[in-house]
Amino acid sequence: MRLLMTGRHVKVTPALKRYVETRLSRLTRYGGELGDVQVVIGVEKYRHTAEAKLAVNGIAIQAKASTDEMYASIDLVLDKIARQVAKRKEKLVSHKPRPVSPRALSASAKAEPRGPRIVTVGAPLPTLMVDEAVERLAGDPSSLVIFLNASLDRVQVLRRLEGGAIELIDPRPASTRTG
Repeated sequence: MRLLMTGRHVKVTPALKRYVETRLSRLTRYGGELGDVQVVIGVEKYRHTAEAKLAVNGIAIQAKASTDEMYASIDLVLDKIARQVAKRKEKLVSHKPRPVSPRALSASAKAEPRGPRIVTVGAPLPTLMVDEAVERLAGDPSSLVIFLNASLDRVQVLRRLEGGAIELIDPRPASTRTG
């Protein structure tokens, strides 16, 4: 970035030039290739004007501002330029999700463990008697009925076997032997 500063009816002092350079250095945060920057400052009666023209990635951006003070005019014009550069960058940035590359897919496949995916589903456990569970099983012969036995206060499973018989599974914790 090269700064070309011109003054109309005003002398460009080193302090003004340094001020413009420090303000322009903030534009680098938006990225992009900054070309030559032309800043023209001028005084007409009581109005202090500032104009700036620059190219960002080959696109011309310009702004003009006028106030009672020179430094305020420079601030205003460079703020306008910064807004335009930010808006330009926002237009260029794609907000669509990027397609996943095959390399990223293979890396994620290596990171994830192979095997079945386990899905946990919470369901209320009905409190039933054994004969009520048999009635529920009669509706769908290939299903299981998991219930809380009302008389024993234990979880039990009821299923129909291939021959038509009904099996009652009573899971119990393994007893620990002492001794």
